[in-house]
Amino acid sequence: MPSRTLSRLALGAALAFGASGLAPAQAHAQDADEGGDDAGVFSLIVENDSLSSGNDRNYTSGIKFTYVRPTGDIPGWLSGGQNLLRNLTGAEAQVWGVSFGQSIFTPEDITAVPAPPDQHPYAGWLYAQAMLGTVQSRDDDLFPRFSDLYELELGVVGPAAMGEDAQSSIHQLLGAPDPLGWDSQLENEVAFAVSFERRWSSWRFSTDYVPGGLEFVASPHIGATLGTLRTEARAGFSAQIGYNIINQVEIGPPRVRPSIGSAGYFEDKPFSWSLFAGVQGRAVGRNLFLDGNTFVDSASVDKRTFVGDAQMGFTLQFGSARLAYTYVVRTEEFQTQTERQDFGALALQFRL
Repeated sequence: MPSRTLSRLALGAALAFGASGLAPAQAHAQDADEGGDDAGVFSLIVENDSLSSGNDRNYTSGIKFTYVRPTGDIPGWLSGGQNLLRNLTGAEAQVWGVSFGQSIFTPEDITAVPAPPDQHPYAGWLYAQAMLGTVQSRDDDLFPRFSDLYELELGVVGPAAMGEDAQSSIHQLLGAPDPLGWDSQLENEVAFAVSFERRWSSWRFSTDYVPGGLEFVASPHIGATLGTLRTEARAGFSAQIGYNIINQVEIGPPRVRPSIGSAGYFEDKPFSWSLFAGVQGRAVGRNLFLDGNTFVDSASVDKRTFVGDAQMGFTLQFGSARLAYTYVVRTEEFQTQTERQDFGALALQFRL
């Protein structure tokens, strides 16, 4: 099947996936406009190396659109997942969400033809994602004690993901050098990943020793992903300090996997701010973007088994809108990578 045709099918499937999830939200638009508890949260997440060092290399760009809302109006196609979750764990999902996005990966030298074989292969990833989230509390506790995230990611890698089109268009607009090695990108392949993550909200306190009061939350987390896209186990720790945050179990904004992230749901508050930081270690069994295609020969590099992320950032919330910035440092992901990578992430969120 030609790449352009597969691209249209993939993009159409992602849009239909998101639209089917948003249909119940539209039916409750009036409640959301009134700021009711069932209002959903729309997020735009942009991750790019231009938001930090400005170097095009390795994971160079990610954009993700997410819509998350309470499960009172969960769409029918996702209710089966909620029933499965209830039967397996006894937990009831509190939020559900749909996302679609695109990620782009390139070597460090984007002017080389052919692309350097010892650098990150060119790859684009166009995908849709479904999510269910639970929050667990003790009967005698006012605050949530831990939260679980269950995610299914499905998409296409290769020319059909339109990574070359996206990067070339942006570079042309900005007057940046044209990436020349996309002919060596990974071949077309449908891929998937199923993920689980648990975050404990273990340490909390607040103080009135400073004007307005400060609140602190710290949270360890563990998780795992299985699939043809990624297979990994991870563990990490995050902390957050700020104002009007004590009832949160999530720390930081939503992100693009495999970064430290959250479901991205929040409630209306007149004003809230926070500073956060976190670390995460991953034991990687498979990474499609480094190992290459599953069923055909393609560009590849020897990945590293252990990869670490460190991040820090801030959030600002005014009523139903929230802005967040995250700075990320990621250790070397493959053997011939010459130095660690850094990139920035912006998240714009609105309750709708």
